[in-house]
Amino acid sequence: MTLPPEDLFTAFAAAPLLGELAGKLAGNARVGVRGVAGAARALLAAAVAERLRRPVALICTDDDERDEALADLARLRPGLAVLAPVPEREDAARVLQNIATDEPSVIVIIGPDLDRPLPSQLPAGERELAVAAGGTATPEAVIAWLDRAGYELVDLVVEPGEFARRGGIVDVFPERTETPSRLEFAGDTVESVRSFDALSQRTTRRVESVTILSRRTPELSNLTVARLLPDRTVLVTDPAGRPSIRNEKEVAERRAVIELTAGTEARFDLGFVEPGSYLGNSELLRSELAASPLCWHLACGTPERCRRLRETLGPGPALLPVSLSHGFVGARAGIGLLTERELYGSPRPRPARRRFRGVPVDNLVALRPGDHVVHVDYGVGVFEGTRRVRHEAVEKDYLTLRYAAGDRVFVPVENLGLVDRYVGSGREAPALDRIGGRSWLLAKARAARASLDYAGELVEISARRALARGHTFAPDGEWHRELAAAFPFTETPDQAWALETVRQDMERGRPMERLVCGDVGYGKTEVALRAAFKAAAGLKQVAVLVPTTILCWQHFDTFRRRLAPFPFRVEMISRLVPPTARHRVLDDIAAGRVDIVIATHSLLSTAPRFRDLGLLIVDEEQKFGVRQKERIKALRAGVDVLSLSATPVPRTLYLALVGLRDISTIHTPPPGRREVLTEVAPWDDALITRYLERELDRNGQVFFVHNRIQTLGIVERRLRRLLPGLDIATAHGRMPARRLEDLYLEFATGRHPVLLSTAIIESGVDLPNVNTIIVDRADTFGLADLHQLRGRVGRSGRQAHALFLTPSRADITPEARKRLSALVAYSRLGSGFRLALRDLEIRGAGDLLGTRQHGQVARVGLNLYARMIREASSRLRGEEPAAEPELSLELNAFMPESYVPEAFERVALYRRLLGLESEEELRGFEEELVDRFGRYPPVVADLFRIALVRIRARKLGLLKVSARAGLITITGPDRTETLRGGITELLDRLCR
Repeated sequence: MTLPPEDLFTAFAAAPLLGELAGKLAGNARVGVRGVAGAARALLAAAVAERLRRPVALICTDDDERDEALADLARLRPGLAVLAPVPEREDAARVLQNIATDEPSVIVIIGPDLDRPLPSQLPAGERELAVAAGGTATPEAVIAWLDRAGYELVDLVVEPGEFARRGGIVDVFPERTETPSRLEFAGDTVESVRSFDALSQRTTRRVESVTILSRRTPELSNLTVARLLPDRTVLVTDPAGRPSIRNEKEVAERRAVIELTAGTEARFDLGFVEPGSYLGNSELLRSELAASPLCWHLACGTPERCRRLRETLGPGPALLPVSLSHGFVGARAGIGLLTERELYGSPRPRPARRRFRGVPVDNLVALRPGDHVVHVDYGVGVFEGTRRVRHEAVEKDYLTLRYAAGDRVFVPVENLGLVDRYVGSGREAPALDRIGGRSWLLAKARAARASLDYAGELVEISARRALARGHTFAPDGEWHRELAAAFPFTETPDQAWALETVRQDMERGRPMERLVCGDVGYGKTEVALRAAFKAAAGLKQVAVLVPTTILCWQHFDTFRRRLAPFPFRVEMISRLVPPTARHRVLDDIAAGRVDIVIATHSLLSTAPRFRDLGLLIVDEEQKFGVRQKERIKALRAGVDVLSLSATPVPRTLYLALVGLRDISTIHTPPPGRREVLTEVAPWDDALITRYLERELDRNGQVFFVHNRIQTLGIVERRLRRLLPGLDIATAHGRMPARRLEDLYLEFATGRHPVLLSTAIIESGVDLPNVNTIIVDRADTFGLADLHQLRGRVGRSGRQAHALFLTPSRADITPEARKRLSALVAYSRLGSGFRLALRDLEIRGAGDLLGTRQHGQVARVGLNLYARMIREASSRLRGEEPAAEPELSLELNAFMPESYVPEAFERVALYRRLLGLESEEELRGFEEELVDRFGRYPPVVADLFRIALVRIRARKLGLLKVSARAGLITITGPDRTETLRGGITELLDRLCR
């Protein structure tokens, strides 16, 4: 049967000795207690709080232990007041001061945080702003408060800490919330408050009110958690946590203390000990539960897992549809608890959080003054902005494009489809074309021929793949479900989709050729692992190729640990494996005795022989050399191929490869991933010491980046003076490659707590124990570089920290100040794509289209070249691509500044509106416009008519459409038609 989790608490609270223990604590005694394993710690804290009706402080050793205790308490005793004061937050002191001393509650705190200074409290009016639908407020007053509270004015609200205004609408993303809010005003009345999606910018639901918290960082006070704990608080601590409590005497004085211990000197032994581990062995679990006299509770995680476990085990144990930290066996109390950790060998999954899932479409298509653009007819120019021109009774916005010799072209917005942003294959600015010159016509002709050849290759490859026969793997069975159940986290939506597409590919019967893209730690390895498992379960061998020894070791460790309950042999081939053992593994591969091999390029140099290779997984393929890629191609023949890449692939490249390559992208951060708390400050010994001690106190590791080899030694000596005896490893790019790799591997395995290096930190490796990075002279780095450095930390559930050190404010340039301000503002998950979209597009172009296409991309731009490839591919398949019609319509074509204030946003909206493919999309865009900007003025209706003409003209394959002075001219590929009428008659004619 499935029971509510509270029943486990009831059974625990009736345990022998708890009453006697509570009696001792009532007299403020210090009591030693043993036999409190796993979730029993949280249950003990809750039971003591309720028996004594007093606060209990559960002191944890690190972030992970605190998070586990909070989750256990929330699930096992949901009605109990549970507090988790965080010293960095402005409300920490207020939370502690409001604790009721005569009511049961549990305060969960990390040991080092007990004596950390707390921020001063802001006045009530500066602390938060509540806005309610129907209330009184003006947009000006709300914006003034947001500005004072540290929010950043932006064009589009995407991440916490941002706000934007459009007329009577204010968008804001409050701190510590999962979704942004849209406030619509009518005069001094709040007409509505709505939540909206940051990616689509569309309203998701109406709400009654929203509370916006200040982002200001107050000064530190002389208050600490220890000083604010009520005197009646019962402390629960253990030897592991005590060394990190610097003022333990002050904390424990006059208070009752439960000192958890494993020693025999304990006054009380509650008898809750650690259970065994079953690692997915359902037969062993079933037999041991049947023979046990205890009342067993199994925390399965979800109702679906409870259902699957009930089918496996049959009636008997009580199933709890929640995730808990660790199990226990309480023989004296007659109860036992098993969690997913004991059942499957996996830690408790953290709940998924709704977070930023990509970059808003307006940002992808926006043009800003100074951007290079490509006009289909005139070539490469510079976008200078928009200008509004009135001719007779018609008013339109025109894009101003500057070309060589100062020539300019004015493009009406209805013909925006002829203009695209220039994305090249390098960082150099392209040469501008000359109006009337022949160079653009020749370049376009060469690009057209090259795109036809390239499209022919792609279509031929696609056709060969469609005809080739591969192995058809069987549908997933019970083993697959057990492996999925043992995954330590909840799959993100993107990851679940990638897993499903790979499964479908492998069961389809033709060779898979799929690329899975996603940042480090976003779940690509799990996709690869399940694909490898499916192949091995189908009696096929799997080869996993990785570019570095460190990554090879990490994958080997992951595969071996996850696949331990199953009869598959996993081996590694790298320079970490002695030559004798390597030869033995190669022989076993040839004999079919190895199911999965994880290897570096050294596998390719040995010309491996597989008995029956069924799946090749290539991680970070772009990091392999040309000769290595040729050998990889030799392995690929007739087998399924899964490539993984941490390099973000821009949206423009997706469009270029639609239908020609299977791509799955994972944009969503994994469950439990937290934003990196970012601080910019001048070098300060006390501040650096605090960052180092905070990380080392929780047994974590630190990256310290100093980007000058000549002065690395000076920085090392300075750090050693701050923390004498600190083990610091030093690395830089002039070290021998093997020594550098060894040093990094030592750091990855935890041998050194601090790595001092130049900016060469390996980006492909997941180091979840490194959660603090300090970057010296951050003002000398580019914005994208700083973001990538910050991305080296925060890959676990722990709170990560980034400290960027700079000279004094007066000594850094205004541009550097702007970069650092943006870095702090965009510290949220997924913001890297937003910070460096153009760099990523340029970097990705050569990688995906190949070196032979480099010159064409550089000359005509990636977007136009990609369009040529798509059109050529369509023609080779016997399909006629839709042409972009040239429109000349006697209609207004602009959005007033009073409706959409920002020029860049107007251009983005024009591009989206005049790029829609169907009338259904047009209706959706109209709803979005009203949602985001309010009801549109009559002049905007003309833009929708223009868009409707374009959609219908494209569908009919027309080349040019004109409606002026009562005369309509329609030009198609074969003939031109003329008739009398205006826009209404034109739309009717295009419907036939």
